[in-house]
Amino acid sequence: MFRKLHIKLTVYMGIALTFFMIFVISGIYFITKIVYEDQTRKIMEQEAIKVQIYNNDPIKIEDLITNARYKALQSRILYFGKEDLRSNYISYDKSLNILHVKGEDEGIVKNIIDFAIESLAEKKDSYNRKDIDGKTYRIYTKYIASLSTPRVIQIYENSEGENYFWMFLKTVLLLIGAIALVLLLTISYIFTGKALKPVKETWHKQKEFIADASHELRTPLTVIQTNLDVMMSDEEGTIIENEMWLDNAYSETQVMANLIDQLLTLAKVDANETKMEWLELSLTEIVENVTDNMDIMAKNKNLKMVTDIQDDVIIKGDYDKIRRLVVILVDNAIKYTEEGFVSVKLSIEKNKKVLYIQDSGLGISNDDQKRIFDRFFRSDKARNRKFGGTGLGLSIAKWIVNSHRASIDVESKIGEGSTFIVKFN
Repeated sequence: MFRKLHIKLTVYMGIALTFFMIFVISGIYFITKIVYEDQTRKIMEQEAIKVQIYNNDPIKIEDLITNARYKALQSRILYFGKEDLRSNYISYDKSLNILHVKGEDEGIVKNIIDFAIESLAEKKDSYNRKDIDGKTYRIYTKYIASLSTPRVIQIYENSEGENYFWMFLKTVLLLIGAIALVLLLTISYIFTGKALKPVKETWHKQKEFIADASHELRTPLTVIQTNLDVMMSDEEGTIIENEMWLDNAYSETQVMANLIDQLLTLAKVDANETKMEWLELSLTEIVENVTDNMDIMAKNKNLKMVTDIQDDVIIKGDYDKIRRLVVILVDNAIKYTEEGFVSVKLSIEKNKKVLYIQDSGLGISNDDQKRIFDRFFRSDKARNRKFGGTGLGLSIAKWIVNSHRASIDVESKIGEGSTFIVKFN
């Protein structure tokens, strides 16, 4: 599924990148062409001015003063020679009689004279391109309002050779674009894979969560059904005679109720539907209340409950969630300790409020300590089943700690017990 999604996202990215590259390459190509044409037009205009100067056409004084292009050539007028005229040109008087011609394509006159007529009529310059005899020409027509009579100078050049340049530029841009597209697609594929990795992991965890939840719910249901089947098969037995089967079924309903409650809590966490009521809380009172209430559970297992709780330890948090955190940790300590003690200590150390829950129970291996807060993780599922664990309590505890910007750590050795340490700011 994720492989198909990975490929699909890469294809979408490829389509988007293709359109983007087409836009960029087209932009570069057409902007280059526009700038080139504009510069060529300016150069041809200067060539027209040179022709005017070379042929001793009078220049209006105000042109020399106000026109920047005339000014640029003004200092060179006295030193201007024929070798400075690089372009082909045709010079007309106001009656369109040809005054001067330079170039081998004198036959071109009849094909471009229309631009000269238009320039004289409208008294303005023009810049055009025209195909003549299978060749493309660029024509700049300059209108000269001289002191005596108006004149027109046409500069023309064969731009056929430029087609190879534009074709070469287009090929280079397309080649660069294709290489860039391949590189970007490769990078996109790699980064898309990295972006999907946490989604994939979350999906697998969710899948495992559903599978584990189904399994955990199926087990007590099977036990309940088995015990009820035994009772139903004993048609003559009394309630007292079947008390053991009823107790077994009832115990499993409690396990189911606890499991469902924890599942609902985690579902709300995943959906961000949990609300926090931030208040100033006496952590001292919460810990004392929990240990007092759970002391009976420790005594029922012949465990010694040891407490060392500092007075007036205040934190900011949600009362119900902090109390649940303490209950989970103390309950786990009692649940997984067969003999010995359970110790609860609360103190202030270096401006942090620190809660220690220590037991002399089974202990946790180093490998299991890394996963102890994962959902449904239990180092020994058979043994944990015996103690009534669901593998969700510490996941909830971890979430409560994180939501209060606190920290939780575990120190443990197999056979020597465990210590859970919670630090509040």
